[in-house]
Amino acid sequence: MTILVGVSNHHVHLTKESVSILFGEGYELTKKRDLVQLGQFVCNETVALEKNGKTLENIKIIGPCRTYNQVEFLDSDNEYFNTKAPVRSSGDLDNSESITIIGPKGKIDLKDGVIVSNTHIHMSKEDLLSFNKNNKDIVKVKFDNGVVLDNVVIKSDDTCKLELHINKDIANKLNIETGMGANIC
Repeated sequence: MTILVGVSNHHVHLTKESVSILFGEGYELTKKRDLVQLGQFVCNETVALEKNGKTLENIKIIGPCRTYNQVEFLDSDNEYFNTKAPVRSSGDLDNSESITIIGPKGKIDLKDGVIVSNTHIHMSKEDLLSFNKNNKDIVKVKFDNGVVLDNVVIKSDDTCKLELHINKDIANKLNIETGMGANIC
């Protein structure tokens, strides 16, 4: 069964408290467009990231609010900021990288919360059964263009729809685009 590919750029996930700090008390993020994963969406609002005297502006926020703040870098962001955000799964933030998140009303100094997201496949419980896989399994995939990639993590929860996420830097190096297909080897 072919898995649809989604290329992911750098972005931010925020808590409700952080949204209030960055955008004002009681502020609610507004939806620009839905994403494939159930309930997730790109917000109209953006933030800036600051570290080591450098700034990146217009960084997308992915909603809805989470229980933790997380910034997902690309390798090129590590180079730009001269940082060492580790490659990890979402939510694995201990001893990661720090950054300042800046909004129109305030800023947050995030101590641990910056990672480079690993390449992963979102699977529903039904998908796990179809592929005979388990949550957190590591697989090898082959993309429509013939590229084979090892160490792809399977992620499954109640919001997952079948989709492979690969970050923009890796995708560009391997000539992989959103909408391509991939198959588990």
